[in-house]
Amino acid sequence: MDGANGARIASRYWIAGYLIATFGSAALLKSGTVSGWPGWALFAASFLLLLPLVRSVERAQRASGLNSTAMRSYNRRMIVASFAYIALLLGGVAIARFYGPPAPLRVVLAIVVSVPVLYMIRAMALLIKEERDEYLRMRIVEQTLIATGFLLAAATIYGFLTAFDLVPRVDAYLAVPVWAVGLGIGRLLQREPSC
Repeated sequence: MDGANGARIASRYWIAGYLIATFGSAALLKSGTVSGWPGWALFAASFLLLLPLVRSVERAQRASGLNSTAMRSYNRRMIVASFAYIALLLGGVAIARFYGPPAPLRVVLAIVVSVPVLYMIRAMALLIKEERDEYLRMRIVEQTLIATGFLLAAATIYGFLTAFDLVPRVDAYLAVPVWAVGLGIGRLLQREPSC
């Protein structure tokens, strides 16, 4: 097994581990299987897997020749935004749940919690803008188009299923995680050497 192939396989394990931990802990929390602060702590702890995940993906990108300064900056921005998001989400939920603030303060809390997600969107835009390698930029744009198409298709199908009362309604903020799954699908469809 050569270095590039080994690095790619390792990054796949970290990606799978992160997705299982994050979505699994969220499902346990949402279902009430692990409720209260232990459920929230488990969910927050799953984000710590981002650190080894990003390192393994960067190793795979270096080994396959797809690493760039723009991508490293993007990874750092996304890690900062992810940790800010989890901190603000936990803080916002705690304030809303334990203090029961009036509606205007809950509006402010909701907006504050969404700011790191907006920073993530900005990080993606800056990646496209800052990437100097045309081939890498084209791959990133392709991935974002696949992710957007995936989100639009999923939202349309689920919207009609909801309209016909076949499935429960879901919160609109789930659009970003669904888009991120589409981004991963785009990378796999491109046979991205780093994943």
